[in-house]
Amino acid sequence: MKVITITREFGAGGGEVGRRLAELLGWQLLDRELLHEVAEVQHVPDAELERLDEKAVEMADRFRLHPPHQQYLHGLTEAVRQAAARGNVILVGRGARHLLGDTPEALHLRLVAPKPWRAHRMAGLEGWSEERALARCTEVDRTRDRFTRYFFGTAANQPAQYDLTVNSSRLPLDDTAAVAAATVQGLQAAGGEKPAGGKRVLTLSRELGAGERGFGPTLAARLGLEVYDRELLEQEAMRLGVTEAELEKIEEQPAGIFQRFRPGSLYQRYFQALEQLMKELAQRGDVLLVGRGGSRFLQDDPRALHVRLVATTSERVRRVMEYRWLREEPARKLIAQSDAQRQSFYESYFGADWSSPLEYHVTVNTGRLGPLAVELAAATAERFWGRM
Repeated sequence: MKVITITREFGAGGGEVGRRLAELLGWQLLDRELLHEVAEVQHVPDAELERLDEKAVEMADRFRLHPPHQQYLHGLTEAVRQAAARGNVILVGRGARHLLGDTPEALHLRLVAPKPWRAHRMAGLEGWSEERALARCTEVDRTRDRFTRYFFGTAANQPAQYDLTVNSSRLPLDDTAAVAAATVQGLQAAGGEKPAGGKRVLTLSRELGAGERGFGPTLAARLGLEVYDRELLEQEAMRLGVTEAELEKIEEQPAGIFQRFRPGSLYQRYFQALEQLMKELAQRGDVLLVGRGGSRFLQDDPRALHVRLVATTSERVRRVMEYRWLREEPARKLIAQSDAQRQSFYESYFGADWSSPLEYHVTVNTGRLGPLAVELAAATAERFWGRM
């Protein structure tokens, strides 16, 4: 790889990760410096570009004969592509990921974090009050979101658009930089040592068609973990005193309020048994837990790394067609049904958004990364546990 793009929410640490990566790799860093390159391409004063930088297009500008944002975007596109052609460069923000499209040998990284965490962090860095920092985060989020939507569409910030999405409130910035640098260098320098006493826990959430059947076992073998997937169903069935067939009818299925909270209902016993089982396995340590709300049940466990697997819709459809011997339309319907069921399960039992990258430490795009996804997840885990 010769190019890294970093897309970031305000306060999530994108600039810091960019600077750290530049140090680790010895590469050129272009953040605000991109504006100067745009200015040279378009022969426009820097001050004019500052007015447009990562901001929504004002209504008055849209109706001008020569809209300034067209010059800005044209110059930005040329500057980004020229920088990518030179290689060994890190591009921060300004839609660089989307301007490069499917340029080969590019790693696309996105940093996110909950707004209160970002505001607290910026208050400490800038000496602002918490109120001012929160207002600033809200303002910049709004302008960047409008900029992104206007130029690149509503799906521009979805995790499937990036190779790796990192929740920086959970994974330290140094670890993010180390893993990204190791990815570029062939994943030889990001690992950590196994923590004393084991107790390593990894939860794996996946979209249907995003996690290949061999992903979990391969990752577990790479890290020396024991996988619990279908085995969880068998243990639950024994504990609940019902057949596995009965349990499959409600597994990862949404439930109404009456079903969830009626004393002694199968749904209530399912949820309670699942929670107990997850925590027992986590206490045992050195386990990889696949699906079934593991990231939620263990969200406060400091030993647990939460990973989610995503891919573009086209890639997921292709895999489901291949693995399940389906035509395209049935495959699409199965994916939509699976997504809806898992989303409803998380909402009904946890009140959480299953698809949000804020629910996990990292979100890995298996479609874009291919076999490298396993190594990247493993390097992240080793780095994470190495701090323990």
